[in-house]
Parts: sequence; C-alpha cells; structure tokens
Amino acid sequence: MQYMPTLAFQAVCFMYSAGLGFALAIVYDLFRIFFFILTGSDKKQVILRDIIFITVWLWVNFIFLLTICEGRLLLYVFLAQAGGAFVWFYSLSDIAFLPAKRAIKAVKRHFLRQKDCLCRVKGRILNIIEKIFKKSHKTVKKYLHIRHNIVYNFFVNLLSGSFTKKKRGDGDVSKD
Repeated sequence: MQYMPTLAFQAVCFMYSAGLGFALAIVYDLFRIFFFILTGSDKKQVILRDIIFITVWLWVNFIFLLTICEGRLLLYVFLAQAGGAFVWFYSLSDIAFLPAKRAIKAVKRHFLRQKDCLCRVKGRILNIIEKIFKKSHKTVKKYLHIRHNIVYNFFVNLLSGSFTKKKRGDGDVSKD
C-alpha cells in the first residue's frame, strides 16, 4: 500500500477533476436554462436550483473521489474543480446562455401566438354550442309545458302553487 501518491496519479486526479468542474459548471447552466423555461426569469427559484445542484455535485463528487482518487480527499482535487468551473463561467457561459435565452423567448412567443389563435377558435366553438343549448332549452321548455300531465310539469306547478289539494267536503256542493 502506497502512502504517498505518485506524481502521475496526482496529475491524473488533477486533470480529471478540472474536467469534472468544467462539466458540472455546464450542468449548472443547464439547470439555469431549465428553470428559465419553467419560470421565465433567471432570478426566480434560485434557492431550489442551488439546492438541487449542490445535491448533484455532492453525489458526483463522492463517486469521483471513490473511483478516480481511490477514496482520498485531496485539496488540489477541489481546487481543480473550482478552476474548471471558473474557466466555464468566465469564458463560455455567457456565450452559451444568452443564445439559449433568446431561443427560449422566441419559442415562447411562437406558442403564445398559437395559444391566442386557439383561444379565438375555442371561443367561437363555445359560442356556437351555447347558442345551440339556449335554443334547445327554449324548445324543450315549450314542449314540456304543452302537456300538463308530464311529471316535470306536475312538480313545477306544485312548487309554484298552482295546484292546491282539495280537502274533503270542499267539493262542488250546490245549495238548493
């Protein structure tokens, strides 16, 4: 068992961790784009995005340290990850994020136009259906009230008070 890692091992860990930091910075920008699509702003839901990213970073870093660095916690590995992320954020991040933001806004505008068109069509269809229901409701009410012996009319008339029950002895008695 070696207590001191060799220079080649250190160089491999350093280079891989710099690449991992660069890749995790790209993943963070993908989270930014995803949350920008959901909320429409880059500044909303920052805490949730950061918590999700830190969870992903911790898990990936744990696996990386176990596999590549043989379970050793090395300071230069974390510094190389920070350096890789620094290179991404201060060189290519704005170049990648701004066109994505413009594309997302263009797609949203397109879908909003489609939504407006669909809402107009839906409104027209609902107006036609409403007219049909109003007309059919009037005709049904008209034909139901023509026949007085239908159960519907009996209850309508009963509730309105037009039918009154006759009591015994209240018949047509004509006095002579």
